Amino acid sequence: MKDKPFALVGVNSWPHEPGELKKVMTKEKLNWRSFDGDDAINRQWNSLATPAFYIVDHTGTIRRKWVGKPGEKPIDAALEKLIRVAEEAASTR
Repeated sequence: MKDKPFALVGVNSWPHEPGELKKVMTKEKLNWRSFDGDDAINRQWNSLATPAFYIVDHTGTIRRKWVGKPGEKPIDAALEKLIRVAEEAASTR
């Protein structure tokens, strides 16, 4: 989905020692930005479980949340829908 109007961001519930997060990201093949143990985001988003997945639209609104692993198909379908909406909004500007 290169060049599409979305960003993937990870927020880890469990803090790691400095420098350890990069090792975890490499081991797990996470190719998106990931923040470590940010309690402010966890509280604001009411993220009490791990893993939790959120889709945030082009306006910054959380549109979808999953607790647990939803699998690729539901995430892809939700992303495709919101990408269409974002692209349509951009084309009308």
